[in-house]
Amino acid sequence: MVKSLNRAPSWVLLCSVLPGLAIAATELPSSVIQATGEGDGADSYTQARGETASKSATQNRDEAQTVNAVTARTLDDYQVKDLNDAMRFVSGVTQTNTLGGTKDALIKRGFGSNDDNSILRDGIRSAIGRNLGATTDHVEVLKGPASLMYGALEPGGVINVVSKQPQFTRSTTLSASGFSEGGGSLSVDTTGPLGDTDLAYRLVAERSHEDYWRNYGTDEHTLIAPSIAWVGERASASLAYTYNDYASPFDRGTVFVGGRPADISYRDRLDERWAKTVGISQSTTAKFEYQLGDAWRSRLTYGWTQDRYSLAIAQPNTLNGNTLRRIANGGHYDYESRYTALDLIGDQQLFGQRHEIVVGLDNESLDKYRGKTYRNVNTAAGNIDIRNPVYGRLAEPSTVSATQSNAENNLVTTSLYFKDNWHLNDRWILVFGGRQAHWDQYSDQGLGRSYAPGADSNGDEFIPFGGIVYQPSETVALYANYSRSFVPNDADDAGNSFKPTEGRSYEAGIKYTPTAALNVNLAVYDIEKKNLVNSVLQSNGDSLDEAVGKARSRGIELDVTGEIAQNWSVIGTYAYSHTEVLKNAEAPEQEGNRLPNAPMHTASLYLTHHLALPAQTGRWHVGAGARYVGERPGDNANSFWMDSYTLADAFVRWDLPTQGYETRLQLNIDNLFNKQYYPSTTGSSTLQVEEGALRTARLTASVKF
Repeated sequence: MVKSLNRAPSWVLLCSVLPGLAIAATELPSSVIQATGEGDGADSYTQARGETASKSATQNRDEAQTVNAVTARTLDDYQVKDLNDAMRFVSGVTQTNTLGGTKDALIKRGFGSNDDNSILRDGIRSAIGRNLGATTDHVEVLKGPASLMYGALEPGGVINVVSKQPQFTRSTTLSASGFSEGGGSLSVDTTGPLGDTDLAYRLVAERSHEDYWRNYGTDEHTLIAPSIAWVGERASASLAYTYNDYASPFDRGTVFVGGRPADISYRDRLDERWAKTVGISQSTTAKFEYQLGDAWRSRLTYGWTQDRYSLAIAQPNTLNGNTLRRIANGGHYDYESRYTALDLIGDQQLFGQRHEIVVGLDNESLDKYRGKTYRNVNTAAGNIDIRNPVYGRLAEPSTVSATQSNAENNLVTTSLYFKDNWHLNDRWILVFGGRQAHWDQYSDQGLGRSYAPGADSNGDEFIPFGGIVYQPSETVALYANYSRSFVPNDADDAGNSFKPTEGRSYEAGIKYTPTAALNVNLAVYDIEKKNLVNSVLQSNGDSLDEAVGKARSRGIELDVTGEIAQNWSVIGTYAYSHTEVLKNAEAPEQEGNRLPNAPMHTASLYLTHHLALPAQTGRWHVGAGARYVGERPGDNANSFWMDSYTLADAFVRWDLPTQGYETRLQLNIDNLFNKQYYPSTTGSSTLQVEEGALRTARLTASVKF
């Protein structure tokens, strides 16, 4: 039987590391790092500065890469609850296999998965399944290969979830929401200085219990996130800890028949009431900074994330007519990341030219462990009629598989890296750098006599980056870059490890800022990825990992964000992405195919208007928009496709005319026209196609004082 984890929080972590959220910029000496987040983008759909591309606050127009942001205002206006949904406001990023709705799973420029380690929390790689929540301030997206700054990564890009930070201005916000399907949430967010000291605190807490939009299931969590920051004359330090106790449905979606969705109920699930994920996620981030002089500062960073969970699945196996055969599977998982880095960050004048320099040394460990793994036998009890499902016949998973239990994969990398934004003059910026990485990886699996060692490999990689920025005016920046990426393969061929997956990218674009409140970004790119490894079925019935080939993605992206007129704001995106399998040694018939879950066309347009009404009535804000996702192949063979879809969303917010308090009422409606749609598949099966939520509404009330 799959059981819940022990739910006692690890409070000892609060005392075990140095402090770790970035320090607020309020009234700090000029030598102390300036924080992004609350302020830049706090009341706008655009953000001029970010930290993801260079690990320090840098103007986005000075970077030779595409940097997009989903600001705090955007997240609040559209009441975004998960990272997959937040990416509707960014071009070229779409959903892929979410593992039954339990993982952030995003394709960036054609590449990505739910397990590609491309999600960062405050610049530190996260092992947690779901990363956006009540602690999130805003999200930054760095497009293209990001291995220069962040090591082993897929070539599509990284997504950095930036946390709310302790502030030296006291405030408390209380919020409550009700959900149209049933249930709701309560939260508190309080921050301020600690007396007359140089310390500031923040505490975010939330309890949520909401009914799932399909015919059964609940989604709930209890979150608590304290943080503290200290600022001295030359030094600063901070610590943040997040604890999240959660449970959510594990929903494999629906089935396709003859390349089309089966003609069955859209709301009825095809699994069991016990099909869910229960777990605890935790994270700790610690930073210490010291100003070495007018031009240089040092930063010591420590980060730790962990996601410990159990899951139970009524796994679809075969479909015969209207009878779907399912097998009860499950397991216990422990995913963990640890990160330590020492950075020297300089803004240096050399021979009359400005250099924004980052030199760093980091060590990172990624551990993925699956303990007891349950694989029940295939019996008639697993049968269910997809037209008239009856639940309760299939028992929860309880049979331990010796061969698949105790599966572990560990990747440790140690790297030295360097980046320089060299301002040649007022118009030209040369951006260049490199990372020298050494990696060690091993894996094993099995219990007792079934134990089998897996990949055990190591190697060295040098990752170069080169780019150029030309700014002919204060409003226009042209840029181009060449970059590379790498990811060690965790697969092996009878004990022989494969070469790391490698990517290379060319990109060029234009950044146009006609006003401080409006950004327009246009980019074109070409990415290739090689040394792909697939599990290939052999003639004897066994599966064997084999290096099979190369894939490419080419595309165009357009993002328009900000204020287009007084009281009018816009978010507009368009992306054309053509993915293609260039080589597949084991399945040459798939050469030329598109990559699964990757649409060729996506677009969105959202408008917000602040109504000009008498002050005594309060302030009213309305917003609405739509997003389009083109058709996508459901598997590598392109044997079936998911249709394109367009969804509309809207909100109205009333800022009440109360004295001394910021009081708000807000109504959000998602999928306004109740559209049925299919956002992603597992990438291999017509029996596991995710369904998107039908129309839902959320009423939120908050007061800030």
